[in-house]
Amino acid sequence: MQGQPGALTVLWRRIHPGGNPLARIPDRIEAAILIGVITAALFGVPLAAAAGSEAYATMMARATSEASGRHETTAFLLEDAPPARYGVDGTPSAETAKVPARWTLPDGTFREGVASADLGAAVGDPVTVWLDETDSVVEPPVTPIDAASTGIGVGVGVWLFAVSLLAIGYLFARHLLNRARRAAWDREWARVGQDWTRS
Repeated sequence: MQGQPGALTVLWRRIHPGGNPLARIPDRIEAAILIGVITAALFGVPLAAAAGSEAYATMMARATSEASGRHETTAFLLEDAPPARYGVDGTPSAETAKVPARWTLPDGTFREGVASADLGAAVGDPVTVWLDETDSVVEPPVTPIDAASTGIGVGVGVWLFAVSLLAIGYLFARHLLNRARRAAWDREWARVGQDWTRS
């Protein structure tokens, strides 16, 4: 007893109805549309890669700009951070909280503000704060790893979005072709019913 055909076999039969005498015009149209969808998805790979590369280049330019205009210093917490949270496996949470802190500027003066600290940190613990050219607290600069992650995310996202649109278009076309096939079957059954009635 033969098992069910594999996914690749089913795909091949849809793409290549060949000389199958049961293959109708809608079947061949569906095969052509499916070939077009697969081809477009493959051609979309280099386009998505180009979009990812552009996003990576933009983020790297931002990383360079921020790295030159921001500097880090060590601050010390003035209050305890909220208690640490633990997962069901006992692993501490990687969450952070904004906590008042104090740091020293290059001219020897003190500055106070809020800094990001791990949950569970105590008064006096050192934390890193990033300052801009006016010594105001800013977010850490974008890193090359951030740029690479953004580039990959954009590239994959663009390709998946395009493939989703292609798949929706194919499914809609297949729905219309299925309606045409059912209408053709109904006409055939009506004709056969008339032949049987006459005989």
